[in-house]
Amino acid sequence: MIATPHSPTRTLPTPPLPTKSTPTLSLIMPSSKILAVPLNYQGVYPCPVCRVGKIRDMHLMEAMSCDFCHEIFTVNLEQQQLKMPSRQPPLTWRWNGFNWTETQLEGVELGWGYALGAIAFVLFPTIIIGIVAYNFPLDPHAPITWLPSIWTCLTFLLHFSIIVWLLIEIYQIPLGAYWRGIVRWREVRATVTSARNFQRNSVIRNGE
Repeated sequence: MIATPHSPTRTLPTPPLPTKSTPTLSLIMPSSKILAVPLNYQGVYPCPVCRVGKIRDMHLMEAMSCDFCHEIFTVNLEQQQLKMPSRQPPLTWRWNGFNWTETQLEGVELGWGYALGAIAFVLFPTIIIGIVAYNFPLDPHAPITWLPSIWTCLTFLLHFSIIVWLLIEIYQIPLGAYWRGIVRWREVRATVTSARNFQRNSVIRNGE
């Protein structure tokens, strides 16, 4: 038997399967500039003060007001800026098409120096009183051994409350409006609960 050499087999490359070209991300997601809403008198925007209500234009006035905290704002459409003239210096915000940014006092720049000063104002007196209370303890048999610890805590709370009060005054946080909103929410909740109870009792009576 004569052995015939096997001819080498050649593998032909398989053609690539046709694939659908995927659209680019820029075609799927529209540009943020298209979705941006400019500041104008016809729109409704979130209140930058209370963060709860909505501000809209006031009739016959070039101003806007909030339906929750009742603050009044003046509008600069060219700079897309909102100003609260009820305090001096006034607070200003800039509308970027989506939310309010660049909260600042007009003509005043609050930098890191103010933050460091506030931290030092709170911690420095507290640390001094704590060191004195630790190095010069009272007699263990004295009836007021708790006084140094209480005094240290009161020092911290007092200085911290002063900083919080200053922040409330600077940014005009409407605590009264928040309290009125809580009271209003409780009244609505009580009304809804009483209505549900009345409806439930009437159903029970009709069933009997």
